[in-house]
Amino acid sequence: MSLNAARGEREGAWIVVRGGRSVAATVERGSLGPLGVELAFGHFVRVGARLVPDALLPWGGDARPFEQANQPLYVRVVVPRETAPGSYAGRVAVTVDGRTIAVPLSVQVFAPTLPERALPTSFHVSPATYLAAVSRLHGSRTHTERQATHAALFRFLAEYGLSPSSWGFGEPRTATGYAASSRWWLDSATLMREAGAAGFPSMRIPISSNRASAANRIAGLAPAQPETWCDYLKSVRGFWEQQGWLGRMPFVYSVDEPDRAGQRLVARQSKALHACWPGARTLMTGNPSPNGTNRFLSDGRDGDDVDIWAVLSRRYYGQFTVPAQKRSRERELATTIQGVRRAASVWSYTYSAVAGTPGFSADEPLSNPRMFFLWNALEGLHGVLYGQGTTSYDAGDPLVSLSRGGGFVLLYPGDGRPIPSARLEQIRDGIEDWALLDLVRRKRGAGEVRAILGGAGLFSASRRGVTLACTMGCKLRSATKFSWPVWSRDASSAARIERARAVALRRAG
Repeated sequence: MSLNAARGEREGAWIVVRGGRSVAATVERGSLGPLGVELAFGHFVRVGARLVPDALLPWGGDARPFEQANQPLYVRVVVPRETAPGSYAGRVAVTVDGRTIAVPLSVQVFAPTLPERALPTSFHVSPATYLAAVSRLHGSRTHTERQATHAALFRFLAEYGLSPSSWGFGEPRTATGYAASSRWWLDSATLMREAGAAGFPSMRIPISSNRASAANRIAGLAPAQPETWCDYLKSVRGFWEQQGWLGRMPFVYSVDEPDRAGQRLVARQSKALHACWPGARTLMTGNPSPNGTNRFLSDGRDGDDVDIWAVLSRRYYGQFTVPAQKRSRERELATTIQGVRRAASVWSYTYSAVAGTPGFSADEPLSNPRMFFLWNALEGLHGVLYGQGTTSYDAGDPLVSLSRGGGFVLLYPGDGRPIPSARLEQIRDGIEDWALLDLVRRKRGAGEVRAILGGAGLFSASRRGVTLACTMGCKLRSATKFSWPVWSRDASSAARIERARAVALRRAG
């Protein structure tokens, strides 16, 4: 195993053992110095008709039986921020049925240091669902244990770079804001302090979206009545200011994929937010309209502009229908998404209902989640939203099977601490890739990022630009009507990513 890493980064590698009944492993540190090495056991979960080694069970290396003929083991290397650049080496001794094979591990640490909190994100998380699953699978919990499990979930999310869409039991129950209580589930002030202390680059202000029923609205506030929010916003802002959180990109995301009337509501929400919480931002899923019908959201007037446009990845470049429309579509992109960048941030989001871009489902190639974040780096986007779910468990045991391709579960309920999926490791790696390539972009420009990713064969891109593919009207052909660059999605992807990273680590230094 040969890894390249920046300081402050985690990198992983797989060992697949086969032809045995029992496996154990020991880390032989050698000259690994300050580097940490963690092991995880690949647990197979049924996804449709397939068994996928998606759950990475924490593992001390003790002997365990094979689950399948090919048993994956995951090796995670942790590089502290203060690590000196240089070469480090050790071994992982893998014992199969009494026979030991030493697998060399070398790590080249480069000079760049990744920021502690890099890419802003918002992932749909239901802490209540997670706590219920932990109790159901691992036994009932005392109040003290449930509160500890609640806090551990948020620490885990922060460790993986996922800012939660919900603060769980830390959300205010009334419009007066946070409150203390002797009953832990009502003590929103303490629970929010514990959740926010984990450290997130972006933090969603607790206001419900249009998807919530009236009975389940946070603090009883109606998304359609932003003119009534001000006292509540000031109360929440005061609490966040006491915790030192105002610099963590507070934002409101209260209308999902709105029509034109819904966009008018978003403008009203923006105006109320900007007046009552200066510096806070509104996020809206959707595209700036090429014909200007929602120009009122980005015209710089009346204090009601959208601050964050979250664009569905497969709609980012438009949809080509005939070759004659190609140039006009390219102009639309230049005058809409690129246009709003002057005053707003552009995020991306994805979901698995329609194919066309990489996603986070367990039935996709494992490299796809990482490729999604590399595409965000390719286009210089500023954040990622994922509303499909990370803890949307069915009634059964998620460690046995996942429905809907696994796209609604990114972490598993663990006894004391969540269990990461293999896809979640890819997501964290992708966030770190984005941070590394952002260093390259700031130092050498967007063309250098395109050259690195295109040169490694990860995307149809070059220093000059991105070449798109679709069924009709694009320079390249693909199986989807959505115009998007060709991307690597086969067994060669991991090696291509490592080649790109090696170049980026040198160019960022």
